[in-house]
Amino acid sequence: MKAKETLLFFVLIILALAVISAVFPYKGIAFAGRRLFFPKPEEIFFQGESRSIQEKMEAMERSLQMRIYEDSITKAKVMARNDSLLFFASYFADNPARIHFPAEDSHYLDTFFYQLQNRRADELIHILHYGDSQIESDRITGLLRQKLQERFGGSGPGLLPLVQPIPSLTMGQSATENIARYIISGNLINRANHNRYGIMGQVAAVDGSSYVTIGSRRNKENYDSVRTFSKIRLFVGRSSEGFEAELKTSNNSYLRKIEGETSRMRTLTWNLPAPISKFSIRFGGRAELTAIALDGNRGIAVDNIPLRGSSGTFFTSIDPSSIAPAMRELNVKLILMEFGGNTVPSIKKQKNLDDYKSGMMRQIAFLQKIHPQAKIILIGPADMSTRVNGRLQSYPFLKETIQILKEAALESGVAFWNMYEVMGGENSMVDWVKEKPALAASDYIHFTPKGANRIAELFYESLMVCYDFYEFTNRNTETEE
Repeated sequence: MKAKETLLFFVLIILALAVISAVFPYKGIAFAGRRLFFPKPEEIFFQGESRSIQEKMEAMERSLQMRIYEDSITKAKVMARNDSLLFFASYFADNPARIHFPAEDSHYLDTFFYQLQNRRADELIHILHYGDSQIESDRITGLLRQKLQERFGGSGPGLLPLVQPIPSLTMGQSATENIARYIISGNLINRANHNRYGIMGQVAAVDGSSYVTIGSRRNKENYDSVRTFSKIRLFVGRSSEGFEAELKTSNNSYLRKIEGETSRMRTLTWNLPAPISKFSIRFGGRAELTAIALDGNRGIAVDNIPLRGSSGTFFTSIDPSSIAPAMRELNVKLILMEFGGNTVPSIKKQKNLDDYKSGMMRQIAFLQKIHPQAKIILIGPADMSTRVNGRLQSYPFLKETIQILKEAALESGVAFWNMYEVMGGENSMVDWVKEKPALAASDYIHFTPKGANRIAELFYESLMVCYDFYEFTNRNTETEE
């Protein structure tokens, strides 16, 4: 076949495909019990920006990283101050990774930052990170913890459940079979006959002799600060008279007892002479154990609290007396609530949106009431893909769900972070899955560990922009005075 004939053949084929594409029904054609689809030309030839997701995320991260230099020369100081003001104004106005504040109050987190800066030398501050399966295995939380502990001090993984059915990237756990685990919400739900679930939304019931063993494990993500801890606190709800817990390390054992039967929460504490990475606890008697905290003696702790399949509307079902004392004991100053993804598939109409908004506002109000000392940031869901007319695209009502979550946060007087917008918005999940190496899993819903780290990095950088703004404002206020 001659070159001209070959060229003509390919041109005719392309024209024929274009005609088929133009006349083929958008909703497809039913055939043999299936539905056939044909892509439109614009879906083939116009794929948007050519930059990879990694390049886009790196560019976004650079947009959050500005170093504020101040020379000793007055003119240079003024120039640096003006440049900084422009940077902060741009961040709060239109950066996709910005934290949205109620009433556009960019000082909303100032009390949290003040507590970080002015804490006592021996003070430990906790950040609770609640979420669904997107944060399971210490994903997102792990890198956020590492970065915050590098900057502000601290060690250890923070809160853990006594029984952990989901393997973690950072901690290994085992427990004897006679410890019953109950959880309030999600796909792994196993309800107790009471509502004393505590700070993690789950409780372990021990009765008689039983053991748990907990130890840090080496991880590919190099979360070094999590590996050792020197302060161990066991949160005990109702317990029988003489309940005891004996902590055993490689060198020593330490016995703690609760005298008398009690229905209120107690904390058993072990302040160890040196950091450790592994231990076991023997329990004797009957008790409800809501959590165990593994920390350093100072700095900051970030707690990973995932509830697979949860919509985030469970807080109001927990007995406040089982959670509020633990928040005070842990000195909680910031609460992250990362939910919404499990609700999106069930949203079919406006009433569903309205109900979810009011439900989340009730959860926020509950936390504000039982622990007003903490600031709250509600984090919306990631982009999620499903097949619509044969094509992978963002879930119907996803954008609307994110919008009502933002409204719920701001109207409740708390902050909001839009993970969907950070990813790139509509249909961005497909690109995250296609990225090499993949940043999201083939279910088009969950991040891979690498993708989770990108999200954690961007949230951390955004939080630190707000911290830098707090410092910048204080420094310049003092200068003006």
